[in-house]
Amino acid sequence: MSPGGHLVTTALTCAGVYALTGSAALVAGVIAGGFLIDVDHVLDYVVVEGQRDLRPSAFLRYYSEQRMRRVTLVLHSYELFALLVALAWLTNWVPLWGYVLGVTLHLPLDIFFNGRMLSRNLVPFYSLAYRWRLGFRAGPLLGLAISARRGASGAASSRSSSRGRRSMPRLPLRRGTKQIFAPAPVWLRSE
Repeated sequence: MSPGGHLVTTALTCAGVYALTGSAALVAGVIAGGFLIDVDHVLDYVVVEGQRDLRPSAFLRYYSEQRMRRVTLVLHSYELFALLVALAWLTNWVPLWGYVLGVTLHLPLDIFFNGRMLSRNLVPFYSLAYRWRLGFRAGPLLGLAISARRGASGAASSRSSSRGRRSMPRLPLRRGTKQIFAPAPVWLRSE
């Protein structure tokens, strides 16, 4: 799901939680789990992918062109979620319960909307063990296919071939019996 979608759903949830409980600590946790959880995309970009251009436009372009090689997303995992639920249960710490509530909102939205965008079942993707087993490689995890950029004439663009860059992967989407390649989903572009 796009950051804007997560922002709206988290804001609505926060309004409801505050109206029902009056707890600012619970609301802060919901904000962290529902929206700020996406900081792991930035961590992947800088730490895992080794990117140093921190301009938002460069970050968005990197994901919209699907140049990522690895996808770790440590905060987006069932295993961490289960650990945090157990910790919240043991400590009964209100902000942590809020975080758990926010993640309970965030992950299903990602699974549903991103799965529709990729035309694939993303339920296993959100398991850290599953991603680890596939070496955190973006291609097998997200179904990325490598295809050369094509110009209007159908020839590979001179920009990508003249610089010796590798082809940008495209996400395969199925429409009937024909396979087409679509640009990156919103969640990869902007998180």
